[in-house]
Amino acid sequence: MAFFIGNSNTSPEPDSDTAFLDALVSYSSDNDSNYVGAGALRNADVFTAIKIIASDIASNPLENNDPTRVNILNVKPNSVMNGFNFKFALACNLLLNGNAFAEVVMNGNRLRSLEFLPNNKVTVTQDDVSGRVAYYYQQTNVKRRQIASSNILHFKYFTQDGVTGISPLFALKDQLQIQKSGNGMLRGFFQSGVNGTSILKVHKSDLSKEAKDNIRNKFEESNSGNNALRTVVLDDSMDLSNLTVNTDVLKLVNGNDWSTRQIAEVFGIPPERLGVENEHSSNEQSNILYLQNSLGHYFDVFTSELNNKLAGVYTFNTDRLFSSDPKTNQDLAVEAYQGGVLTRNEARTRLGMNTVADGDTFYTKESDLNNGRPQIND
Repeated sequence: MAFFIGNSNTSPEPDSDTAFLDALVSYSSDNDSNYVGAGALRNADVFTAIKIIASDIASNPLENNDPTRVNILNVKPNSVMNGFNFKFALACNLLLNGNAFAEVVMNGNRLRSLEFLPNNKVTVTQDDVSGRVAYYYQQTNVKRRQIASSNILHFKYFTQDGVTGISPLFALKDQLQIQKSGNGMLRGFFQSGVNGTSILKVHKSDLSKEAKDNIRNKFEESNSGNNALRTVVLDDSMDLSNLTVNTDVLKLVNGNDWSTRQIAEVFGIPPERLGVENEHSSNEQSNILYLQNSLGHYFDVFTSELNNKLAGVYTFNTDRLFSSDPKTNQDLAVEAYQGGVLTRNEARTRLGMNTVADGDTFYTKESDLNNGRPQIND
């Protein structure tokens, strides 16, 4: 039995954006699975959700005690990409496909580079007897090579077997189709201009289907698009009337945010980040929950694979995400010092200040010289 990440064209094509919503992992030895390409990003909510998470992952530096590896991960992973684009591309593929791949290139015992591998060129197989996992990279149309499992970084989030990941978009098939149908209704309404749905009656004639289609196409061509507001001219053989448009349906479609909320929920981001009001918590509470309960898990996907395949322990520096405005930072540092959580020097460091000689002690009332207010400044 084998698992496949199949090959397909990643460019968006008309009326092809539902294929990726079917099974993303094939359990057949000779049938490739569908690959999620750029067409999925034509949905504005999906695009925004992926942009938010991928940007948060890419903009936070990875830390390790080896400066060479840190430089490769954050600054120059390979000859083509910088650190931000490398991590963004991995996160984008992880969120679209449930899988992201990078090849580890070593120079002896030292890490030389990390090469990004597009999903549509990677095949993952698992032997149904030994359970051994193998990776194959389609380098060119005629050249295919195997990559040792120890030399490939395979990032996956939601997985049923620990071998391959499943795209979050798999859970959004109905929601995305509802959005597409609603947007199509609005687009059709505005494209029809002031006429809306019209009835053109031709007197004293028995028209064939071809003749009706021809009249309809000529009339729509003359009275839609750039010609939508031009004067309609008819002779005595024709009558024009319009069907009444139920604007309540259009209001329902335009005001329906259920699909947007479902997309936010699946990706684990606050709905207000997609322009939907959050009725149950403040923006500050939502962002804290996002950082702690969602983004933290995405960070774990990357650090756990790096810790497993590369030597050392890797963590994300999240100081930027948890930083506040200067006044709030100062108040928090003072409260932490006064509450005995931080020493004076630790509080000064959080404010970007230099340490002092006698600052490695905790605050006590006896040492306070300012009527109960802790002294952080010199």
